[in-house]
Order: sequence, then structure tokens, then C-alpha cells
Amino acid sequence: MSANSENRAALSRLDEEPLDEQVSYYRKPFMVLWAAVQESSLEVEEDFGLSGDLAQLWVAERLRQVCDSLVDRLAEKALAHGASKSNIARAAGADPTNADRRFPRLAIHGAKGRLPLDDVLDSLD
Repeated sequence: MSANSENRAALSRLDEEPLDEQVSYYRKPFMVLWAAVQESSLEVEEDFGLSGDLAQLWVAERLRQVCDSLVDRLAEKALAHGASKSNIARAAGADPTNADRRFPRLAIHGAKGRLPLDDVLDSLD
């Protein structure tokens, strides 16, 4: 059985798991993310006088953009390491026939251009 066939079978088994079991795999990272949103929004609130709710929304939206670009980058990495576009789409919860629409950068082999993730990574230097 090829690696792509094994991955497809594993993704299928994962999708068949009850939702509470699936959530258990990302509950802890979510709790860390939620705490980070709370902490960072306090800084935005203090520095700009923005209400707490809007500060949380502002921070969470920027994190969403960065997380979306992380997903795109991970899809590119998976393709470069031999994963099929169909399995990449399945892993992202998308229809396998829509892989290129979900991940347009995969259609451009060796896609160039910066993602929001790159700005965050650059700021760590």
C-alpha cells in the first residue's frame, strides 16, 4: 500500500471518530490560543483604549489570518513531501475534488509570495 493510500485510510478513520474524540486532539492548543488572545488583547486595550470585546476580536482576527496562512504553508510542505492534493484537501476538511480551489498556491508549483505567517516569523528575529 502506498503512503498516499495509507494516509487516505488514516484520514478516513479520523473522520469516523466521534466529534468529542476529534476535539480532544486540538483542545489543548485551543486553550493556549485562547489564553494568548486574552493576554494580547489586554495590551491592545491598554495601548489604544479599545474595548475589551473589540480588542479580543482584533487579535483573534489577526491570528486567524496567520493560522490560515500556516495551513497554506503546511499544505505546500505536504505536497513537496509527496502527499497527494486529494489527501491534503481531506486533511483540511475540504472536498478532494476542490483541492486547487481550497489551496490555489498548490496549483502554482513552487508558489512564491509572502503570507501573513512570514511577517510573524520575521518579527521573531
